[in-house]
Amino acid sequence: MGYDRRRALQVAGASISGLLVAGCLSTGDPGTDDENNDDRDRDGSLGDDIDEMTIDGRLHNEAGEKQTFAVTIRDAEGSEVARDEWEVGAGETAPVPAFGKPGEPRTFEVTVDGVTESETLEFDVEAEPGKKAGYVEITYTSDGTIEIVFTPVGDGGSGLARVEAPPYEISEPECSGMGDRDPLWLCENMAAEPSVAFDQVETTFAIFAGEGLTLEAEPDGEHQFYAALLTETDDLDRLNADAGGDPVALIEETDFDTEAVLVAQTGWGSGSVTPHLKRIEDTGDGIHAFGCYRRPCAGTDDYTMRTVVARFERPDSLEEGIVSLTVDAEHRVNFEAGEGVVTVTDVL
Repeated sequence: MGYDRRRALQVAGASISGLLVAGCLSTGDPGTDDENNDDRDRDGSLGDDIDEMTIDGRLHNEAGEKQTFAVTIRDAEGSEVARDEWEVGAGETAPVPAFGKPGEPRTFEVTVDGVTESETLEFDVEAEPGKKAGYVEITYTSDGTIEIVFTPVGDGGSGLARVEAPPYEISEPECSGMGDRDPLWLCENMAAEPSVAFDQVETTFAIFAGEGLTLEAEPDGEHQFYAALLTETDDLDRLNADAGGDPVALIEETDFDTEAVLVAQTGWGSGSVTPHLKRIEDTGDGIHAFGCYRRPCAGTDDYTMRTVVARFERPDSLEEGIVSLTVDAEHRVNFEAGEGVVTVTDVL
């Protein structure tokens, strides 16, 4: 299934845990006939040009308290084409969907907590019909500075909001005794199709050597996520030499000519809360796995990483691996193979 920009905009418009997300940037003056505003309708929407707007953005707030991001975008001639404001909670990320086209430079003026930064981005990437071209990362750092960079989609990043509301109904069953509810209740109303064929094993043991989540680098009270794709026999060298059991057997028995492996790690907490996959979609560029946490009534009191290993039928193209994991009734976290360890704070 290809990238559906209209659906992505609908998802990004949700309000999550105090995160105010604007559906699109407003224009400078909707009442004028400014030729520089031709990318958008006079009401600030993208209208029929939405499929050409293949550059998205994200606002990252690494500070310890909520911040307001004021963003103004200007074209190559310096004329204002859009502006808007977002309130972004501490440690949260707000998506800014569909505001740019490849080959059309834009200057971003960003003000957060009295600090202003300006950066001109060239968007020197090729446009491909129906595909996302890249995204602008605007980060307010913990030391009070603003960073503005453009990352082509080939360099990582799914373009999805880091944290969003699950797009299906969830009802948490009561716990009146041990084992009296389905531990996969977070996945109950999640669609199981379309999906490529796959097998999975869940574990709390370290799978990798020198990458991903490790007990040696364990953070205190933070939520972390990591994904990796194993696509060739040489990837077996990435495994922890001391690892064994069903997860390693699943990987070692993979026929890499027709199959590949997705490893998704989460941390930190009870080993009884493990990630589980419900379906794996072929995106045309790779895979998108959807799943949830297994949450039984009774849990262990250990503190560890949690891992799911999934061996799946290999699609024609495998350039990306995205994971969307429902972690509780209100939050789904999106992370991608190749972007390293993802830390989410003050949200979950």
